Amino acid sequence: MTKDTLKLGINLLAKPQPSGYWDVVDIQASGLLRIIGWTTANIQDISAPTVNVDGQVVPLINRFKTYRPDVQSLIAGAEAFSGFVFEYLLPFKENSISSIIITTAENEIIFAGAGELKIQRPAYESLLSTAQVLHRENIYGVGSPMLTSAPIVLELTKNLPAPILDFGCGSGVLVKDLREMGLEAYGIEIDRPMIHQYLLEAAKPYVTIYDGSFPLPFPDRAFASIVSTEVIEHVPDYEAAVAELARVTQSQAVFTVPNINAIPICYPHGVVPWHLLEATHLNFFTQTSLANLLGKYFAQVEFAQVYPVMVNGTEFYTSLAAICQK
Repeated sequence: MTKDTLKLGINLLAKPQPSGYWDVVDIQASGLLRIIGWTTANIQDISAPTVNVDGQVVPLINRFKTYRPDVQSLIAGAEAFSGFVFEYLLPFKENSISSIIITTAENEIIFAGAGELKIQRPAYESLLSTAQVLHRENIYGVGSPMLTSAPIVLELTKNLPAPILDFGCGSGVLVKDLREMGLEAYGIEIDRPMIHQYLLEAAKPYVTIYDGSFPLPFPDRAFASIVSTEVIEHVPDYEAAVAELARVTQSQAVFTVPNINAIPICYPHGVVPWHLLEATHLNFFTQTSLANLLGKYFAQVEFAQVYPVMVNGTEFYTSLAAICQK
């Protein structure tokens, strides 16, 4: 039996079935596999194909109809919703998937692929098939602090003059990493159970835990520079926070915030980046509004847009980074 090479994306089938066609197999990076086709019969009369992954049968998670005016216009007796999709979730493996064989109820092989297919375990995997009715907090909740520094954040901060204050330092990972690079770095965080749970031992001596109020517990110009990554969007009085950070720094500051322009850019695709809807986001900035805010407290504000993402050929940047000089 000849096998096609396993690949992500669209794998053409173009195989007839009694009342229509099996069109494609779409294998996505998240492990979601879709068998797509059309029929002039009732979709419920189409038996779900069997998907065998490395000798293991994968259960069907969803079947549904789709709008196919192309089929309706060309095939006599076809309805507008003559398309169908069968969805399966491939098993996540640490190495890779080497074989996928898809057969019909009549044991006809409609797809056979072999190779080295790597997929990622999907975030929020249960949302593909859970029977539970969920609420906002189940999806847009607050996760644990990051335990690794983003390379972009390190690039933005490693050349700042020390001492450096990380405002909203989370687990203290940036404090730890900057200190390992030989920089005098400190952090400040709000006193809450999750911070005590995740605060790294290497950073703990250099992190101030406080009640979140202003003014900050530091004298004027206590630090040569400050960094605040993905923080001020969470702070109710964001202007007081920026004013305080300007007060305690001698010369430089780096801020990053989610970039709200992703919404109009992605609107034609019906997409809203997940991070923008995180449960504790209170403030939403454009580059213009952030420049106006920071310009009240810093003489020079330079911007970078970071973390590019491509959706259906449209590129956008998920975060704004502002590099400020007093």
